Amino acid sequence: MDAQPFIKEIGRGREGARGLTYDSAVTMFDSMFGGGFADIELGAILIALRMKGESLDEIRAGVDVLEPLIARVPVDAARPVVSIPSYNGARHTANLVPLLACLIADAGVQVVVHGVTNDPRRTTTAEIMQAMGLGSAGGTHAAEAAIARGDPAFLPVSTLSSRLAALLELRWQLGVRNVGHTLAKLLNPTTSETCLRLTAFTHPEFATLQHAYFEATGRTALVMRGTEGEPVASTRRAAQIDWVHEGRSEILVPATAGPARDMPALPDAHDAPATARWIQSVLAGERPVPEPIEQQVAAVLQAVGVRPRMRAAVAA
Repeated sequence: MDAQPFIKEIGRGREGARGLTYDSAVTMFDSMFGGGFADIELGAILIALRMKGESLDEIRAGVDVLEPLIARVPVDAARPVVSIPSYNGARHTANLVPLLACLIADAGVQVVVHGVTNDPRRTTTAEIMQAMGLGSAGGTHAAEAAIARGDPAFLPVSTLSSRLAALLELRWQLGVRNVGHTLAKLLNPTTSETCLRLTAFTHPEFATLQHAYFEATGRTALVMRGTEGEPVASTRRAAQIDWVHEGRSEILVPATAGPARDMPALPDAHDAPATARWIQSVLAGERPVPEPIEQQVAAVLQAVGVRPRMRAAVAA
């Protein structure tokens, strides 16, 4: 397909660029995920979208094109389901997405984490879950088996969608993230239409875009500022967590200006084995759950209608 009509709209520079209509964006993403663009055309589109900033119509079109192509994890539609996208990893602090996933799963909720398996510069959720013995490289059947055991499941993006995975890999050639990273955070990797999606943003424009997407589509999500881009609360202070449902937004956790009470001592090393051991000590009741993460878990359970279970007291 000729990419010029799309590039002429979105690539006119900061002042002249215009967003694509929904129908035009559907045509563009159909070709993008179908391999219809030459490499130079695809690169031009990705950079133009990043420079312009994606519009709501473009994001809706991208998700609508991509979701029918993904491999979904079979889940029990009668039970609550939560999706956690993990595409950033952590570089400056411990990645506690696996702790969040385990705490939610411990409450009886089906949890599917999806994302990248490795990053040369960051510690990924997949690496930590593997170090915890939860696995990270299986397909949808392995994920289904993990959920049946009561564990959180991890679905690699390469299994979720090879086309999306290839788009994300272009980050290393282009030097910057692209629209694929925006779309990945909005996907439902399960067979449940009522799956609660946890999403995170790092810049205000993405907060606006995510809220607008979920309000416009009527899908349910918890939206928050991420910790190094991951949808897990920072241990330093509570970030605002918004529950977007039925086309409206409601604050479940207000932001706090000061640090959290009794800030926990995180592992000195941020590698997967050290982080896994620290998380396992929390799950064993040897350390307290960091207060902001405890608040986030409570928000998730409220959103899916599950009563929190009492956890064992921390050992003296």
